[in-house]
Amino acid sequence: MQLPRDYYHVFLGNGHDAVLIGYTGAMVPDRPPNGWHPYLDRCQWYKSDRYYPEDRLMGVVPLRYPPFGEALPKPGKPWAELAPLGYTAYEVEVEGQIGHVQGFSQVFVPEEGTVFTTVDWGVARAEVTTFLCPDRPLLVIRYRFNRPVRLRVRAAPGVWREEDHETDPFDALTFLEERPAAFYQLGPYRGFIEVALAEAQRWGRDGKVWWLEGEGTIFTHYFAIADDYAGPLDLEVIPRAMAEGPEVLHARTRAFWQAYFAASRFEIPDPVFDRVYRTSRYLFKATQNPVSGGLPVGNLRLTWSSHLFWDAYFIHRALLEANHVAEGEAAIGFFLRTREAAERHAREDFDAPGLKWDWELTHRGEPAYGIWVHQKEQVHNNAAYANMLFQQYAFTRDRRVLEQIFPLLEGLARFFLHAVVEETPRGFEIRPVVGVDERPVRVRNEGITLAGTIRLLERYVQAASRLGRENGLVQQSARAVAGLRHTLDRLYNGRYFQASEEEDHLNISSLAPIYPMEVIPPEDPRAIQTVRAYRKRYAGRMVGHGNSEWGFPWAAALLATLQAWQGDGEGAWQTLREIRPAFSAHGGIAETVDDEGRWNMQYFGTAHGALCTALHHLVVQTREDRIRIGVSLPASWERGAWENWRAHGLLLSGEWDRRRNHLEVILRNPTAEIIPVRLQIGLTERELSVAPGEVQRIQLTIS
Repeated sequence: MQLPRDYYHVFLGNGHDAVLIGYTGAMVPDRPPNGWHPYLDRCQWYKSDRYYPEDRLMGVVPLRYPPFGEALPKPGKPWAELAPLGYTAYEVEVEGQIGHVQGFSQVFVPEEGTVFTTVDWGVARAEVTTFLCPDRPLLVIRYRFNRPVRLRVRAAPGVWREEDHETDPFDALTFLEERPAAFYQLGPYRGFIEVALAEAQRWGRDGKVWWLEGEGTIFTHYFAIADDYAGPLDLEVIPRAMAEGPEVLHARTRAFWQAYFAASRFEIPDPVFDRVYRTSRYLFKATQNPVSGGLPVGNLRLTWSSHLFWDAYFIHRALLEANHVAEGEAAIGFFLRTREAAERHAREDFDAPGLKWDWELTHRGEPAYGIWVHQKEQVHNNAAYANMLFQQYAFTRDRRVLEQIFPLLEGLARFFLHAVVEETPRGFEIRPVVGVDERPVRVRNEGITLAGTIRLLERYVQAASRLGRENGLVQQSARAVAGLRHTLDRLYNGRYFQASEEEDHLNISSLAPIYPMEVIPPEDPRAIQTVRAYRKRYAGRMVGHGNSEWGFPWAAALLATLQAWQGDGEGAWQTLREIRPAFSAHGGIAETVDDEGRWNMQYFGTAHGALCTALHHLVVQTREDRIRIGVSLPASWERGAWENWRAHGLLLSGEWDRRRNHLEVILRNPTAEIIPVRLQIGLTERELSVAPGEVQRIQLTIS
């Protein structure tokens, strides 16, 4: 059977656990067909922040070594590579004839956390329902066949087969004789793997692979991998599940995801983007570590093994815009919990006071990047973290949050003023640091670092003012901001903001001063010229990050957000439509797409977050001093609606219908303070004050 070009396995997650489900409704050993990366994900079970033990990494991570010609320091930090913990699959037999998949159809419903699959096995047809429980490490698969079959379930700890970078990760593995289960040791963690088939009439084990067999038409298949990462090891996950039954477990799973999605709503008048948007919202919750609160790029090996980067900013913003306030605050909790690690990194690696988080982090705040030791010199990630910290307050107006994050903003400001900003005869500048392209080369006054530093220091000054905590460091920060803005002005070459003082070309550092750092207003003529130049650089094709010809969906979404801010809804929608080759059948997005249309991975959280914000901004654009609604709606979006989006502490809802020339907006203030806001709806602009608990409804005629 040939898989469709846009096929990729379905991602299921609960924050701790990440499972890929294949075209049978269970796991399959196949790699997806559309990829240039030689190791596209197989269906495995991973756990966030659980890595190969350091002494078992030989040969496992060669493809993560830097593709640079420059020599790098040989001693490095530990690798933190997600460990594949196990898999489970099934086979079908009818009257001695083994079934083979002839075809399938599959639907993932994010609002239920459930995969529905119809499989033609040749000898029988199966309806399969698959879900991962949100509150326990348990995968449940329900089968209903159109005729009696012999079902054989298989499961094993570790990888499907040992090869190259896929090896069994365990320090120790002990199989039980009385049930299909095993204990394992993975570095500091002790775990337990078990498989069950409620209708099994016999079971056994061939090497490390368990098999369970039963006859009938309806079956329930359980697979669990538990450990002591977040509490005592639970050996009764499956016995309790079997006592409750699959209907109860599935109802609880559906209720969990329905409650999460009830926070907001967006009716997108395009079915493809609607599917990707819904999958994106699922992915954000499904990958957020429940212990640390951290928002990783993803919980698969190809999506950087559950590590945290500055990319978390894009996911965090999308969550807040969609009114997922609790998830946003949990993400801020990661920085509160890992403050000590940031102090240590600043002190030991830079001999500096304050706070500096490492470039690529585990959920304990530890470095995760092996020999990429030059990346400690990349600091724009910490500026993005300051953006995250303050935007939790900006979107909610929760003063309690501002009190919590202020010491972190102050620690970041202290570090940047000591170790990043320097005063030269030309004024305030950014010393040479590693740039956004991640090469082991230091560049002076790079756009993203320069703009990020301005943003960080401005946020610190704003927070101090609102809390009444002005001091000498605040004054020093304000003085540095004024000087750094003059340095940023020098990066504009008359056509666009160039990447750095020494690099007269376009890349993400050219866009970063406008967004995500937001220190240059989008209506500034320099911003307009930069956006036009960037769009022209990739005319008629998927936008990239500037340093290659390949498409990068997250970079395209950044550009589309800026186009929407500038009132160019048609241009923004065109930029987004060109991303479609990066989409998988179930709503995943690749990080990159090569010149042959092939992916390097799927479920790249940065792209999902950036795309959600771009889609939101086609309807509602938020700036520090205003909200604009209905200015950048694409002409093809005849009608749609949104409900309970966050902006400036307000909850925004509305709908539009071009056939009736109708636009309605509802503003509600859920906070305890009066919120003044400058509001533009269509061509109408007004100043409003919304009292606590007040609801204001505005209706306009649009063309």
